[in-house]
Amino acid sequence: MYNDTMNYAFLSNGLTSALESTGSIDWFPVPRFDSPSVFTKVLDSEKGGYFSLTPLGEGYKVQQEYIGYTLAVKTSFKVGQAEAKVIDFLPLSLPAVIRLYESEVELEAIIRPVFNYGLINAGTEIIEDKGITYKNPLSKEGLELLIYGNYEVLSPYEVRIKPGRGYLYLLYSKDLRYGLFSQKGFVYSRPYDAFSKLIGYVEKELSKARKVNTLREMYYRSLSAILGMYYKPSGGIVASPTSSIPEIVGEGRNWDYRFVWVRDSSYAIEALVKAGLTNYARRTLDFLISVLDPSSKSFDHPFYTIDGTPPPAEETLDWLNGFLNSKPVRIGNAAYLQIQMDVEGAFMNSLYTYYQETGDDDYIDRNFWAIESIASWVKSSWKDPSTDIWEERGITRHYTHTKVMSWVSMDRASKLASALGYSDSAEEWGAIANEIKQDVMSNGVRDGSFIRYYGGDEIDAALLTLPLYGFISPREKVFLNTLNRIENELKVEDGLYLRYRRDFLGNTVNPFTLVTLWMARVYVRLNEKEKAVKLLEKLRECSSPLGLIGEHVDPKTCEARGNFPHLFPHSGVVITVIEMEEKWNERKQDAPTDK
Repeated sequence: MYNDTMNYAFLSNGLTSALESTGSIDWFPVPRFDSPSVFTKVLDSEKGGYFSLTPLGEGYKVQQEYIGYTLAVKTSFKVGQAEAKVIDFLPLSLPAVIRLYESEVELEAIIRPVFNYGLINAGTEIIEDKGITYKNPLSKEGLELLIYGNYEVLSPYEVRIKPGRGYLYLLYSKDLRYGLFSQKGFVYSRPYDAFSKLIGYVEKELSKARKVNTLREMYYRSLSAILGMYYKPSGGIVASPTSSIPEIVGEGRNWDYRFVWVRDSSYAIEALVKAGLTNYARRTLDFLISVLDPSSKSFDHPFYTIDGTPPPAEETLDWLNGFLNSKPVRIGNAAYLQIQMDVEGAFMNSLYTYYQETGDDDYIDRNFWAIESIASWVKSSWKDPSTDIWEERGITRHYTHTKVMSWVSMDRASKLASALGYSDSAEEWGAIANEIKQDVMSNGVRDGSFIRYYGGDEIDAALLTLPLYGFISPREKVFLNTLNRIENELKVEDGLYLRYRRDFLGNTVNPFTLVTLWMARVYVRLNEKEKAVKLLEKLRECSSPLGLIGEHVDPKTCEARGNFPHLFPHSGVVITVIEMEEKWNERKQDAPTDK
């Protein structure tokens, strides 16, 4: 049973995002995903700032639902026999929130923007017959609230709205001289037009996706979430639209995920390709290729900003109390200092998946320089220790999963070279892949199962990916032994697993949602259909009421933990559902549905 602390709707327009819960917008970075937020209540209930629109007084009941598979949310308030409906969405191409209302009761709007993550109070001005301006006193930036309907401005922070129909339109401008109330204000979206355009655009885009019968609602909601984390100007996909929502409440596992991780976005590319949205996948491939360095490590950083520049340093926002008092609140991410050797393999697998689905020889040939540079780097560096997929700080080892991802790099490079007729390269790279595989089988196995790192004896859930990448058959005894250990040693309860037991910060507590999907994909390959379906159903049970999934989940409450929503599990849902469907179609058996 999901409780309410993380019951947020995720709103996005491909530029920025917002989190909204029961009428209150509690997170809104502007003008883009990784910008400072002007509503930050999710990270500080007192100082963070928010924008609420609810019936006047208390005692109302609330129900929320997405409009179709869009990221526009409808909130219905019941006050006795009367009703109020509010539709919240971010219009295409603008850093704005539009709130359309139709109400039989009086509504109260509270608007408390605070610039730079709650640090700078706004200067305010009431504009007669238009609305309110909120200005950052240290710059030219600001927000303008245009109000339409029957209303009364009680203060710059409180508006009383009479029964009827109308809207509140909040637009951010880097310079208010060309804002909503300026002489060029007429060029900006008209709210009702903006709503119909958004609905039409999203429906058209998702109509191009591969159709499924298996867990249809979960599949399309996950596709919608992936596209909601897609930064349209560059094609980069953020790992999550939030920062510092804790993995464990009250502890320090609080990170900023509003960047394009090579690993996470490669996984999303696979999902988009398999779902038939190859135009989006190709743009994200282009993004990753554009940051690739042919003269040193292929990806100098494990992640990049959404415009492709190097990531910023990590900072602590000491003035914020954190989500449920979980400090510190961080922006930026110090993981950019790490040398992660698995990310080239993640990228190469996504490129190979794209080629498998499209047969696009021209695209691969035009970007063959990228394949050559990755192969050259991996050839010279795969024997070195590294940080692993889980990004433990200050620890480098010979991680088994990382070595396997080096094998993936060389194996996919060899196959792509062969497909394009570059036989010498194909042979050379294939030989190195074999060498890496022999090394893993010699050093990454202990007592009949794979181990987390050479010389150790513990396991981690990333070892589930070995058959998913074709490194080993899922029916090989050494893998089945590994699977058995993961099922027993990392299981928290049915369907929920830790990624590992301990790390540099101590014991882990909350299951990692992606592991459930890796496990399901393994079961699909083992023809364990009932087990695979049960895992998906467990994850659906532990999704938010609106179908969103966080990085972790509290096993007692099914509440999301960590940044929310998260690209990993939503990409994993899409891939898993398609693999399930392919398996059932193969056998001409009925697929399970959401009903």
